[in-house]
Amino acid sequence: MLDLYNNKYSREILKQNIYAVKLTDILITQTLDISFIVRYILNPNYQLSDEDQQLDIKKVLQFQPHINEKRLLALLLAYCKDDDSVEDFETVSNK
Repeated sequence: MLDLYNNKYSREILKQNIYAVKLTDILITQTLDISFIVRYILNPNYQLSDEDQQLDIKKVLQFQPHINEKRLLALLLAYCKDDDSVEDFETVSNK
């Protein structure tokens, strides 16, 4: 299990463990790029808990102050949520 509050992890490690941790914890503890935020943090396909479903642009900007709001909005509008780069939950959970 990842120790998000005491360690920083690479994008790849976060992707590999996306179903094992809360997105909220990732957002609060890790330094994220816009692409990761769009593909995972703000993607309803990965928001499994009630807490994660409350994530929005305002919270992203609060915890990731280095993110440019206009660029984030542009990438959100352009992103097709069906183009996820991680296996589906069932496949991952059966490993």
